[in-house]
Amino acid sequence: MALWGQGDPRWIVEEREDTKNVNNWHWSEVDASNSSKKFFKEKFMELSVTGTEGSVRVSEVTKCNGEATVNNRKGKVIYFYEWDIELKWCGKTAMSNDNITGKIIIENVSEENTEDEVDITTRQEKSGTEHNKLHQIVKQQLAPKCREIIGQYIQYLQTTHGKQVVLPTKAAGQGINAVTTKTKPDSVNSIKKQMDAAVISKSGPKKTENVTLQRTEFSLKDTFKCRREELFQCFVNPDRMKAYLRGEADVDPRESGKFSLLAGAITGTYLEIQPEDKIQQHWRFKDWPADMFSSVTLTFKDTGSSTELTLHQTGVPQYSLDQIKQGWTRYYFQPIKMTFGYGAGSL
Repeated sequence: MALWGQGDPRWIVEEREDTKNVNNWHWSEVDASNSSKKFFKEKFMELSVTGTEGSVRVSEVTKCNGEATVNNRKGKVIYFYEWDIELKWCGKTAMSNDNITGKIIIENVSEENTEDEVDITTRQEKSGTEHNKLHQIVKQQLAPKCREIIGQYIQYLQTTHGKQVVLPTKAAGQGINAVTTKTKPDSVNSIKKQMDAAVISKSGPKKTENVTLQRTEFSLKDTFKCRREELFQCFVNPDRMKAYLRGEADVDPRESGKFSLLAGAITGTYLEIQPEDKIQQHWRFKDWPADMFSSVTLTFKDTGSSTELTLHQTGVPQYSLDQIKQGWTRYYFQPIKMTFGYGAGSL
């Protein structure tokens, strides 16, 4: 037993007058969704470009769908977020007074992607020489500025919400920057590096401060002898899910709705539901660290005689890859075919 004032500070109970979360040991969470929306709207509405060919600016944030949370687990700060954003741009060229408009669509903004991996698509509302000129300005100058804002977002979460989940301690180096990464925030050049540095593993290698958990991704494809809407219902309809899972299915099939399957072995959140086309989820297995989620995308394609299902899952712990891949076939695909008679064989 360590003497008073000696030993590893993580295992010494610190005296706190407020009695709150001693040594930051307990799980704490802050919902950063509303403030994140405010951040995006303020930042994007500031964007404008003026050149010899014309000027263009962001006139409206027409869509900002998603969620963000900041968590503390045993002194480690972890960020989870998923956003889809749509902007309206407008402008005029030097040769015309017509008000020219278009869209900027920003997708896949999440802790799993760096700012360079985020999908940014630009569109113009009408065709024509002057419209094309402004559209080129948007693609070449305005879109990169949008990407820079995505890169600033993690810094915003750190400075605004990170300190809310990690209380100050007497030990030196226990501030927000010390628990999230080994370097100062300004030296971190991507979102993914910061998120990977915050991962905590309960399985695999023995935990040390410098060990991070390797994550991977995979895709599966299968066909089912049924209509597309019938197969789609197998992933959102609680009664159908209970039938092929042969157990309780606690499901709230709406965007931001939660689900819990197989006695809590699988839990998560519906992020996006496009009827009969696509389902996107935050998805986790119970044996994973409590702060770890993967991303699952299910797409449904009508092939005429059957329905093709494509599954893509990212952020899966490497040690759990085979188990998860086999689980989709064993607990989902095969039971759906056997229960409802949709058997068609795997591709």
